[in-house]
Amino acid sequence: MSIDLSKKQSKAWHLLESKPEVSEVFFGGGAGSGKSWFGCVWHINRRMRYAGSRGLIGRAKLSALEQSTLVTLFEVAHLMGYQVGKDFNYNSQKHVINWANGSTTVLKDLFLYPSDPDFISLGSTEYTDAFIDELPEITEKAYDIVSSRIRYKLDEYGITPKIFSTGNPRKNWVKKKFVDPEVLPEHISYVPALLSDNPNEKFRELYEQQLGRMRSDYDKQRLLYGNWDADEEVDNPFAFNWSDEHHIQPCYHNPNRQLIISMDFNIEPFAFIYSHVWQDKEGFHCHIFMEETIEKGSIHQAVTNIRHKFHHYLWNCAITGDYNGNKRELGQSDNASNYEQIRRELGLSARQIQTSPNPKHSNSRNDLNFVLFHSRGNPHDIDFRIDPRCPNTIRDMKFVEADGEGGIVKDNRKHIHEKADHLDAVRYLVNHDSVQRYIRYRQKLYI
Repeated sequence: MSIDLSKKQSKAWHLLESKPEVSEVFFGGGAGSGKSWFGCVWHINRRMRYAGSRGLIGRAKLSALEQSTLVTLFEVAHLMGYQVGKDFNYNSQKHVINWANGSTTVLKDLFLYPSDPDFISLGSTEYTDAFIDELPEITEKAYDIVSSRIRYKLDEYGITPKIFSTGNPRKNWVKKKFVDPEVLPEHISYVPALLSDNPNEKFRELYEQQLGRMRSDYDKQRLLYGNWDADEEVDNPFAFNWSDEHHIQPCYHNPNRQLIISMDFNIEPFAFIYSHVWQDKEGFHCHIFMEETIEKGSIHQAVTNIRHKFHHYLWNCAITGDYNGNKRELGQSDNASNYEQIRRELGLSARQIQTSPNPKHSNSRNDLNFVLFHSRGNPHDIDFRIDPRCPNTIRDMKFVEADGEGGIVKDNRKHIHEKADHLDAVRYLVNHDSVQRYIRYRQKLYI
């Protein structure tokens, strides 16, 4: 039975089946464009065309895959004339579809579990191709691991590795890899799709009404309009006075000003920021001009990065940050604290380590938002800014949430609203004596 494809689906088919140099195709954008449906058509066609082949269908959670993608696959198989029990059978215990010609479909959970950071659960099984549904829900590492497994029977059939994926807009690695580049590498293709690309007019009309009723403008922008730049909504932002317009502005390292480095000592990641704080005839200034994000960080790596960037200016720097970094480390021969290790390796004096006891989150939130509020356009107020080249710091300022008592929500550090490492570095900077003195001075003016 023939299957009619839309123009966008036909383009994806051409890339997958007629372009051997293209190994990765991402079909992404708005909901209802037929992405998953097409992925099932392509996957079934491959299994039946290449007898004895083995294909992977993956999604973040196996339960979602079986309740959604697998249901679609069965519907597509029926539409293509294939019958369960005759042409294929599904083993729900092993999560494998066995096709009559000896081909198999393996369903895989691709979620990053803390107990399996290297995806050992994927094993060493080789695949002929892969179809990943809702790609933005998984990590880039999971995607790379799957890609590395695509080599089964390729020589036998004279074909090249293919991985097809779908997804709706989210600001994560998928956007950076497939959507943002003006020119993609030869082996990667991106097919944008919207509801309007679905050839079923009645479906388009009904689904557009359904999406249009969504109360969340963020989800409406993503799912109805396929907007990859939509900002996620935050119910209770920690930095509630943040403004992209006023606070994201270019700023640079000035060798004539003191360098202040504010650190947060989480190992995953080790985050810190570089800034200048000064006062002149134009007012009070606090500029964060650079950030560091060290995955699986260490004191040694942090010191190496600092020395590489600012070796000639360390004589005039101050190190601040998490006060807990002053605790003695039992792993050191002399129990030296994190700050003491940094001081020694950078050759700093004791006075250059300038930390204060960590403030309560609620107090820190008040001080940070005081600074943000008074830096929203009035030239006589505070000049607080973060350079656009600090995406993680900006992300934290925009998205980190507070709980009912003003504390930072950190229960799920994989969620964008709860990644607060760079926000913590900003909080410690605001807690630095140079900023605190000015905050107290300004607050007295309002008493």
